[in-house]
Amino acid sequence: MVPAYAKVVFGKKPYVAPAGTVIQPVELIVENVQLASGHLQRYGEICAAPLDRGLPPAYLHVVAMPLHMQLFTVEQFPVKVLGLIHLRNTIRVLEPVDASASLRLSVAFDTMRVTDFGQEYDFTTRYEQQGRLVWEEVSTMFARGTSSTPKEGAKRPTIERSTHPETGVSMETLDIRENTGWRYARISGDFNPIHLTARTASMFGFKQAVAHGMWSLGRCLGSAAPQLPNGRMQIDTQFKLPVYLPSQALARTWPVENGVDISMSTPRGDRLHLAMQVRSI
Repeated sequence: MVPAYAKVVFGKKPYVAPAGTVIQPVELIVENVQLASGHLQRYGEICAAPLDRGLPPAYLHVVAMPLHMQLFTVEQFPVKVLGLIHLRNTIRVLEPVDASASLRLSVAFDTMRVTDFGQEYDFTTRYEQQGRLVWEEVSTMFARGTSSTPKEGAKRPTIERSTHPETGVSMETLDIRENTGWRYARISGDFNPIHLTARTASMFGFKQAVAHGMWSLGRCLGSAAPQLPNGRMQIDTQFKLPVYLPSQALARTWPVENGVDISMSTPRGDRLHLAMQVRSI
């Protein structure tokens, strides 16, 4: 799988789309997706996500990741994946998903936004079960640029770090293993070199390998599982500083009206890796 990924990473596309680029919408569809119990079990293990509450909220992202990678390679997607930063993520769990049912999966791309700092690209992922939308996600990727064209701004609001209340905060210290990047890559198909080893990460300017942002998201949801809303929910996540491998991190969860807030930070709590809001919908 790594050689196939090299085509995506080292392709001839630019890092930033040139001025005047016209976006052509793309949608990829897979009918009759069948979930594999062994794959789900491995995801539960690496993200410490309990499986007795139904599918973990972020699990279907990894099932769709190979289709995301195909979307990166289509001619209509204007930039290469290497250099893109996963900036924000929104997941909506709309109905319970039957792990034994056949699902219809679609991944679409149709927008480039120019912001004050660069370009943003949204990937929209949807799963249908028996013709009903049961799960959807918008992943926002960011390409840093120096464009002087008019700025459109972000499609969704930035999630600011909430003040932790004095009481009601659940905390878990996470010991993040050196092979976390490899383990998550094997279940997601995301073999970006920055996530694999210190040596491959150093080729792209990182001092150590960096955890996948969606692993950090899934691991925090695993830590917060007992406090997550039952039924329909929306999960908004803002990714901040990278999580290096190996390292430790602090996951904190606290109740708010209609849901919970979650943060992942350095062990001292002084630097934020991600901020997350989970709300019933």
